[in-house]
Amino acid sequence: MSIISTQPASSQAFAGNSWTFRLAAILKRWSAVYLNWRLRQAAIAELAVLSDRELKDMGLTRGEIEGSVTNASKCEHAFNR
Repeated sequence: MSIISTQPASSQAFAGNSWTFRLAAILKRWSAVYLNWRLRQAAIAELAVLSDRELKDMGLTRGEIEGSVTNASKCEHAFNR
């Protein structure tokens, strides 16, 4: 005896592999978050090696480095939506 389904065959195949699509989406999101974090860390490291005078020329102090990179990242993220 066979089971009769009301769904088209293409959606049945998709439903069977839906966990792979979800896993791929999770991994893609994780890799994007990780890459963004690494880019922020690299920017912070680049700014940290500058002298106080060079930072002052850009309008920053050492205490503002991390905040300025993080805020710039948030603004860029909002702009790219």
